[in-house]
Amino acid sequence: MELRALRYFQTVAEFGSLSRASEFLRISQPAVSRQIRKLETELGRRLFTRHGHGVSLTEAGRRLLEHGQRVLRQLEQARDEVRGDAKGPSGIVTLAVAPAAGYYLVPALVERVARELPDVQLKIVGGFSGYIHEWLVRGQVDLACLHDPLPRRGFEIAPLVAEPVFLVGKPDDTRFAAGHARIEDLARLPLILPSRPNASRRMLDSWVARRRITPNIVMEVDDHSIIRALIRRGIGFSLLTQCAIADDVAAGKLQAWPIRPAVAWQLALVGSTELLRSELAGAVAESVRAVMRDLTSSGAWPGLPRAKARRRPAR
Repeated sequence: MELRALRYFQTVAEFGSLSRASEFLRISQPAVSRQIRKLETELGRRLFTRHGHGVSLTEAGRRLLEHGQRVLRQLEQARDEVRGDAKGPSGIVTLAVAPAAGYYLVPALVERVARELPDVQLKIVGGFSGYIHEWLVRGQVDLACLHDPLPRRGFEIAPLVAEPVFLVGKPDDTRFAAGHARIEDLARLPLILPSRPNASRRMLDSWVARRRITPNIVMEVDDHSIIRALIRRGIGFSLLTQCAIADDVAAGKLQAWPIRPAVAWQLALVGSTELLRSELAGAVAESVRAVMRDLTSSGAWPGLPRAKARRRPAR
């Protein structure tokens, strides 16, 4: 299998069109088509389904894309490391992070990397933890900051900060006279929550299952800004961390009640064991950890610092 054909295949998959891929690659469409046919002949499987608006991946194509992305990223990283041996880390590192955490982490991280790793370029991707985990496993991103990641062989998890979880509602709601909510309240309150496999939803399912509670979920929304807008209109409540609500609470747009017994979501840095051993990804990972230490110790991060965070290999 030729790397050129693999690169052409990946580009066609990303654009969903042979013509747009050929324009991006600055290669004629027939030349791209020949490479795709060559791959299909070699593998004995159709990789794309052709239709009037372009092409879409077959199941075989999706499997090849998943493996091919990892191969091409490893080659790019090897090239960058070899080129950068004499002057330190250089190359591109893609970091995926949940939007609320990224709001606090990314600006400080970008400044630190620009200052200490001038030949490293960061590419930032935002998304919910469930989707980020999938991107990480598929090799679409190098490193990820996500909540309560599931252990997986070949990946390392480094805890960064434990973020308290709050019940969030309208600021004029007076039903919690005690100043806090109970997990049992989730059975009667109208809840707006992310859909599975988001980490916060997975954890909620675990909490209520242990107490034999059925949460009153009236809507599933996979966007924090939309969830906050719905809460402000009085349509329901949600469970969010301080990162997601700090500005709205300070502005009087939302109210947050701690939950009793207290619960927290662990934000962690995750990357493949092999990749973290590389100079490039290892340097960026250390920058993430250093920035988190600074933010939590200074009080700039609206969460609880995690003392003596250590890497633990997934089993």
